[in-house]
This record gives sequence, structure tokens and C-alpha cells, in this order.
Amino acid sequence: MARELRGWARPRPIRIAFLIQEGEYAAVALDAIFADCYSRWGGRFSLVVPCIDGRISQAYWPWLETFDPDLIYSYVSLSREDIIELHERLCPAKYTFHGTGGDHPDDPSSYRPSYESKPLSSLSTIFRSARYTRVRGEGAAVQIIDSWHTESATRFLTDNFGTYRSSQGSGMFPSDATGIASLLTIVSPDAQADRHRGVPRDLNAIPNEMAAFVAFAEGQATSLAMASQLFAPKLEIQAGRWSGTFNLVVGDSFPDRVMFWNARLFIPSWLDSDLCCFRITPEQAEDNDFVQVLVSLINRRNHVNRGSGGQPQLAIRSCSLDPGHLDAIRQRLATARLWGAVQAEAITGPDALVPTDEALSKAREGNRFGDGLFPRADWMEFVWTRPTARPLATTPDHLVDAPPRQVFAQGYWGTDYLFEYDGPGPRFGGNNRWILSRRWRMAQAFQVRLANTPPHALMPLRRSRGGALAVFHNADHPIDTITVPIADGAFYFALAQDGRWAARAEEYGQIEPPSKVDWANPSNEARYLAGVLGMAGGLLPASSFLLHPFLRGFFARLGGTPGLQLDKVKPTVDRLRKLAPRLPAFDLRGETEREALGALIVKAAKSLKNPLHFVKYEDMKRGWKEHRAAYQAAHPQPGKPDPSVDWDKLEEDSLDASLIAMRRRQMVFQGHQWTCSNCHHRNWVDLGGLVPELCCEVCKTVVQAPVAIDWLFRPNEFLIESLRDHSVLSLVWVLTVLLERSRSSFIYTGPTWFGFRPDSEEPDAEADLLVLSDGQAILCEVKSSWHSLRGSDIRDLVNLAKLLRPDLALLAVMESGIELQAELTTAKADLEEVGVGFELLIPHAEAHRDDPYLPSPD
Repeated sequence: MARELRGWARPRPIRIAFLIQEGEYAAVALDAIFADCYSRWGGRFSLVVPCIDGRISQAYWPWLETFDPDLIYSYVSLSREDIIELHERLCPAKYTFHGTGGDHPDDPSSYRPSYESKPLSSLSTIFRSARYTRVRGEGAAVQIIDSWHTESATRFLTDNFGTYRSSQGSGMFPSDATGIASLLTIVSPDAQADRHRGVPRDLNAIPNEMAAFVAFAEGQATSLAMASQLFAPKLEIQAGRWSGTFNLVVGDSFPDRVMFWNARLFIPSWLDSDLCCFRITPEQAEDNDFVQVLVSLINRRNHVNRGSGGQPQLAIRSCSLDPGHLDAIRQRLATARLWGAVQAEAITGPDALVPTDEALSKAREGNRFGDGLFPRADWMEFVWTRPTARPLATTPDHLVDAPPRQVFAQGYWGTDYLFEYDGPGPRFGGNNRWILSRRWRMAQAFQVRLANTPPHALMPLRRSRGGALAVFHNADHPIDTITVPIADGAFYFALAQDGRWAARAEEYGQIEPPSKVDWANPSNEARYLAGVLGMAGGLLPASSFLLHPFLRGFFARLGGTPGLQLDKVKPTVDRLRKLAPRLPAFDLRGETEREALGALIVKAAKSLKNPLHFVKYEDMKRGWKEHRAAYQAAHPQPGKPDPSVDWDKLEEDSLDASLIAMRRRQMVFQGHQWTCSNCHHRNWVDLGGLVPELCCEVCKTVVQAPVAIDWLFRPNEFLIESLRDHSVLSLVWVLTVLLERSRSSFIYTGPTWFGFRPDSEEPDAEADLLVLSDGQAILCEVKSSWHSLRGSDIRDLVNLAKLLRPDLALLAVMESGIELQAELTTAKADLEEVGVGFELLIPHAEAHRDDPYLPSPD
């Protein structure tokens, strides 16, 4: 019966990053971006990324990678190379280029983002908001600021509050929501009196933006900007001065508006029930009436401090005003009796907002605001069995309060999934989990089936923040099943299937990374690694048996060593050196020279001592005693051992326990060998076949079994062949080292062949191991010793790494010391130039796996 595995799910908003460059119509594009963000649940936490000369600002790359957008919406025409880099580094579900404003470049609607799957509306939050809102007088509990189509809304209104019409594209408010919410519409008295303007007589109207500002400041109205951030999880970034102050931005330049927008992402999550960022113009700062309302708003709604619980903090910031001008505004606000500490700060530009690497490394996504005293856990746990999971229904908490099939609750959101992986896990990390890689895109190897299959295209699956699997769905199409791939299938999909149709997609304007190879299959060596691991019972038992120095020596005596000692090779090297003056090279195309080289090899083989066929139990006991004595001499124990425990006996008995464990796994066979007195044939009798009368296998002579038997242990021939000829010991060593490094996730596949052309029958390249460790993609080249490594092997690894694009190319040599230094230095430089890391792995003394107790895993 399949083992029960655990899974975890967490609903969240769809994350979108916008790429925009300062220019003639950048302000209009920002109008459209802000209106779109205010229309989506969690949209206020979108990231606006400035571009320079048609490329993403280098300063913003670390923040963009940490933000991890599901969608990237660009108003900048990136080059094909930059789009490919964007896919590799961010792994978005979709990249969309909006283009110019067409025939109406000054109309914000020309820049309005368009999505194949409409995200969940920000107004889906109003039903839960009504539970927390006190009803004042008659009317709905929630009053949402809007502007009638006859009014020209200023950027002060649309940037800070948003309007229903600009975000929703209509002034029609659904009737099934009027019981708890209504629009508070800005319309001038003249327009309201003019019947030709079509203003309803029962419209809940206010005369101007100032009146709307007053209503918001006094808590009588709310806005789409507020709705777009309620009950939505976001990435918590502690960004020092940006996180500890209410940000009042003065100015309406492009950098000012980008700063106003992005600074909101640094405010702590517990303050997500309020604005915490506000933008005004220098002219408004000169208006006494406006300043009085602004001060009232800040005094009422500023709870931002530096985490000390003290008085609220306010920072007046601008990219377009000098420090003197900002200080004058600070004094004006202080004169109007602004509470709390106030500072003025001139900002050099949008790059000044970028968090430090340390702040980004500590960023975490926490609980959502407003779920009561006992909020639902971030991750909901469920149980599944391979290969298919039927996860729990995951809907955002606030939708519980929405009426069934309400229009505001019909959009899409994302659910992140983590699945336990049924394989050896990290040493100290608890359960092993699927943590997906950005570079090797294997998300779509997972097969998701939605209930009530939607009639339109869905957003593709992707690798989400933290390596989770992101699935996008809505209330009408919940997730029915998720089929989790096996490791081999996921790796082969990422390298050979993902991007297979990129050329055809490019014909339709969609640029995606092409597949890295045409096909990938297990190599001939893979079956030996799989066989040994299956025999031992997995990677952990295999490593405990094969890497212990005493048992490693035991199998080496029986022929299970991957290479010859250098002193065994030296005589043949000397013979070749003598031939060098008259025969500088062997031409393997010539029959005579092939015979000469073959003769050298045969002569060298005759000088080698044949390995043992078995080892006596008494010899093993004696060898184990000597090994323990050497270990104790090298590792003296401080203090005196407990005299009540016979430690020496426990150590001695571990040999028997280990032999029993290997015998049970058929890694070794215990038995008796006797020589027939008639034909002199050497007969082997296994422990299970021992009977009182023994029969010769050749002449059938029957003899009585001896009373005192000298037990012998012989190895499994498949195991010896795997260790000797197929480098399984080196592969197990590398996997063990990488497993011990991992913290949360460790997934691998064995030796793999790659074909670079669809019609290639023979492999064009081979990888010894493909590893996914904590989401890091690792390509491994493994050698048992330095004399088996050639310069061409290093060059082949570099070329394959450039093609497969892992995070790390690992060259592992199971021998101490470093050779081929020049080739290694060149390899590291070549790979770093294309963004691939390089590491040399060799055994270290501190990682020596010796122990006075032999392993005997259950």
C-alpha cells in the first residue's frame, strides 16, 4: 500500500509586476497601472519596476526576484535576450508586452492591462469589511469613493484612493452588493442639476474631491485603494526607515509616483488596514484648508512607528523637491498641529527604495490582516498518496462572507502547493518536499484537473515563491486533482519538454525559452545506481554501508573498487614513456598499433593480483578489532567511560549486526566452502542451503557436513560490478554530501543521456547526476579519482552546463588534493560569465565517515 504523504496549500492574490520607463506617456501608463491594481485583490501590493534604456534597472533585479511575480506586464519593448533572461530568473506564468497607446496615447484606457484570466476583484473584500464597519446613519455600511464621468478626476484622487469607474470600467454597481456597500460619487452641483448629464436623482453624491477627501479622513468613506489591500498576504520586508514611517510623498513626477507606490510594500502587515502612504502636490501643501484635512487624516490614521510602540512617525519625502522646500512643508504641517515625530528627506530616485540584500533574504510572507483573534493558519495541511492528490478546497478567507456567485467574487486567485516527496530527506529538515527550481521549469510536469473545466485558457502552472507549485483557479472551477510526477519525469520535462513549442509561440509574438535538449533518457549507468540503492534499501542505508571506511575496504578486497591504485598503473605508464621517443602517439585506426596497445594492457593486467572471492569471518573480526584500535588512538575520548557499560563489547557486536543487515539485503552472502575429495571441485553452500549431507555440484559425491564451520562471506556480484565498473560508490558519495547540505528538499535522478537532435539515435552528452537541492538545480560530473579525469571531461561539463543552464555545475572527484588547476580556473570563469556557478567537490578530513560502530539500519 502506498505511503500516506502530506501536502500543504495556501491561497493568495495573483502577483503582478509592471515594467515601465520614464517618458512622454509614462504618467498616463501609471494612471492605468494604478487603476488596474486598485481593481484587484492584493493589487496594492504590486511592484512597479522602472526601466532604463529599454532594460530593467539593475538595482531592481534582486527585489524583483524576491517579489516573484506570477505575471509580468511590460510597457517597455525588451529585447529577445532580456525576455529570455526574465523567464530564466523569474519563471513567470506569462510575460505580456502592452505596446504603445495606439491612436489615443494620452488616454489611460489605452494602457489598461488585459488578462486572459480575470483576477479576483478588490471589491470581493467589502462583504467582510462590512462586518468591521460601524453603520453611521442611513445607507450601506461601506461607502466607496467614485467620480462621475462628467468629472475630470485628478491624480491626487486616482493615485491615493482610486475610483470605481476608472478601475471597473463602469459606473454600474451590482444590485446584490448594495445592501452592504454603495458608491459615494463626486459630481458637481451643475452637472447634477443638468438633466442632459443623466445623473440619477437618488445618486449618493458629494460636490468635489475635497469633500471626498474630508469624508475619507473622517472615516465616513473608504476607497478601492483600501479594498485592494485588505485581507491579502504580502511579502514582509523590513526596510529600515521605509518600514518605520508613514510616507508622505510630495510631488507628481514619475520618480515621485513610483516611490509613492513601491514604498507601501515596506509597511508591516499589521498596518495593512490603512493607507500608510499618501501623495500630494507642492501646490496642495500651500493650501491651508487642504493642510488641515491632511493633518486630520494623518493624526487619525497614522499608526506607523519603528516597532518600539512609541509615537507615530511621519516622513515627508520627494524625488523632485530640494531639502529646503521639504523642510518648509514639515514646518507648515507642524503648525497645523500634526502629532508624532516628523522628518523631511529628499530622495535621489526610485533606486533609493531598493531593499538591501540582507532585508530581502529575511523577507517572509505572513498571516493576513483581519482574520480575527484566531486566524486560519497560512498553510492548510492535507494527506495524499502517490501519484494523485485531491487537495482541500482553497478559497481566500474573506470570500466566506460573499453571496454565492456574486460578481465581485468570480475572479481568479493563486494557490501555492507544497508536496511531500517520498525519498530520503534532509538530515535536519524534517519532511522532504518538492521545492521547484526557477531555471529547470518543471511546474507543468504536474497535471492539474479543475472541476467544471473552464471554456477559456488558464494561466500556466508555475514555480511560486519558495519553490511551491502555483495553480490559478476560481470559485466556479476549484481544483479537483493534482498528479505529482516522479523525479525522472520532472527532470526530463524541464530539460526536454518545457519550451518545445517556443518557436511556434514566437510566431504569435510570445517569446519563451526554448527546450534545452531534444530528448533525455536514463543512461546505461542509471540501472546500476538504481539497483544498488534498491538492494540497500535507499540512499541512506547504501551510504552508511558503502562509505564506512572498514566496509569500504571490505568490498575493495572483494574487487569492489572503482579504480586501480596509482602504484598499479605506474609500470604501464613507465613502459609507455619508453616508447614515446619512437612512438609519440598510438593511432587507434591502425591494426598494428591497436595490437601493440592491447599487448601493453594485457601485460599490465597479468601483474595485477586477483581480488578475493570471499572473506573469512575470523579475518573480519580481527580486522575490525584492529580498525577500532586505530580509531581510538586517533580519536581519544575525554574523561572516563561509564564502567557499567561494556563499550568494547557493543563495538565488537556491531560487526555481526552489520553483516546480518547486509545479508538480509543480499549485499553479501554467508556460507561455507568445501573441496570435494573426489574431483577437487570447490563447492559453495549458502547459509540457507546448509544440510547434514553435502553433495558435490560436479561429481555428486556426498559427504557429511562438518561440525565446526569456518563461515565465509562473499559479495553480491551485481554490487561488485557496480562498484568496480560503474562508479556507483562515487555517485553515492556525491548524493550523500548533497543530501547533508540540503535543508528542506532533496530530489535527484541518476545518470542521464541527452540528445540534441530529434533524429539522434546515439546520445550527444551524458550527465552523471541531476539534483534539485532546496530549489537549486545542480548538474554533476562525478569521477572516482583524479587520474580518471581528463581536461576534455571538464570542457564537456562546461559545454553541457551552458546548454542546460543549471544554478550550479558540480565537478566531484572522490580523491583528496587538486589537479588540473588551470582547467578548473578556466571552467569557473567561463561558467560565471554566463551566470552558472561552478564548484569542485573533493573529500575532506572533517567529513570522514569513520565510526567505532558499524551501521545496521533497520
